[in-house]
Amino acid sequence: MGESALVFLSDAEQTAYLEKHASWNFWVNVLDLAFYNLATSFIYGTTVLSLYASYLTDSAVLIGLISAVQGVMFLLPQLLLARQTQALPRKKPLLLKVSIFERFPYLAVALGIFLWPDAPRWVAYAILALSLMVATGAGGLGAPAWKAMLAKVIPIGRRGTMFGLSGALGGVLGFLGAAASRTVLSRYAYPFSFGISFAMCFAFLVCSYFCVLLNREPARKPEVDALSASDYWRRIPSMLRGHPNFARYLVGNALLTFGMMGVSLYIVYARRTFGISDVVAGNLTMAALLGQSLSALILGRLADRKGNKWLLQWAGLISASAVILIALAPSEVWLYPAFMLVNTAGQAASIAGLGITMEFSSEGEIPTFTALAGTLSGVPTLIAPLVGGWLTDTAGFSALFSVALVFSLCGFALLRFAVREPRHDARISSTMALQGPGQSGVSK
Repeated sequence: MGESALVFLSDAEQTAYLEKHASWNFWVNVLDLAFYNLATSFIYGTTVLSLYASYLTDSAVLIGLISAVQGVMFLLPQLLLARQTQALPRKKPLLLKVSIFERFPYLAVALGIFLWPDAPRWVAYAILALSLMVATGAGGLGAPAWKAMLAKVIPIGRRGTMFGLSGALGGVLGFLGAAASRTVLSRYAYPFSFGISFAMCFAFLVCSYFCVLLNREPARKPEVDALSASDYWRRIPSMLRGHPNFARYLVGNALLTFGMMGVSLYIVYARRTFGISDVVAGNLTMAALLGQSLSALILGRLADRKGNKWLLQWAGLISASAVILIALAPSEVWLYPAFMLVNTAGQAASIAGLGITMEFSSEGEIPTFTALAGTLSGVPTLIAPLVGGWLTDTAGFSALFSVALVFSLCGFALLRFAVREPRHDARISSTMALQGPGQSGVSK
């Protein structure tokens, strides 16, 4: 059915529709994120994925690049479909189309391992990197539609709880997934153990996809008039000038990203310093996911009650604490609470980051604001792991820990003292900045 055939509800009818299906939409999105977290636990980035990459290359830079590829390919493309997403009455159809390409690359990695287990290391690395680029790139393209859909079907006062509950449930399921991954890593030889892990990841990503499909999203007339591509891109800088609080948030978030520059290398540090086995790496994954599970519900509630900016500040302090603990760890036993802190910091940053970018604008402009935040965050997300890898290769892990600690503390300070909680600000639309003189910015 084309968009022109959609039936638009009145404001009162739409409110009634969303209230009627509020519980349904809440739970299908909780399950979507929970299944997604379960899927990724089988190839957990800071342990299993980094460990697999370490079999394919000895370069810390190339190992760090795997983490960078995932981050930057998710973030940089977000603006490419934001303009089109903003003009859609319903966001779910576009999201479903793009999400197919977010899931199948993991199956491609698994098949590559099973069908060509003796592939040269550089070929296997290239397959891994290319597949992750496609998967996370598709996720980035669909992110504005996903966030706009969530902003429509999930009330602002329940978003933190939804993200936290899904994180907790995903953490519990992910704990079981990490246990299964640990068993696979100990029972099966390289590279088949990693092939099985990628195959299980794909299976639960399919479950996540069907949960997205179950969302009940009503059609809504776009709040902002459609712009040509040239006008849209030309007027984006005015959004930053007109929203200094948003711009300061972007800087603070970038500092926190650099504070987490060494996350993908912590498992490499453990392997080189303490000689941990692949099984211990699986155990550390379980500890990390336990930290996520225990903290997620509390963090989600705090985001709803205290604000996402407040939670993001604490992500910086927790990240700094994790760096200190890893750097001072006298034995591998100390790595377990350290990895729990790493994941708690990541969980706090994730919950706060997902929610806060929906609060700097009116609902109709959420695709652009969230995409702009994502795209601009792509630069530090790409550079940070590479800087971390370069520091490790040239100056050692001590330099990595020191620099990461400084960035985490600077990010905390800027967010604490220079950024206002956006949900407490008056909702001033940037429509005029986007539309230009003589346009109302509201569809008639």
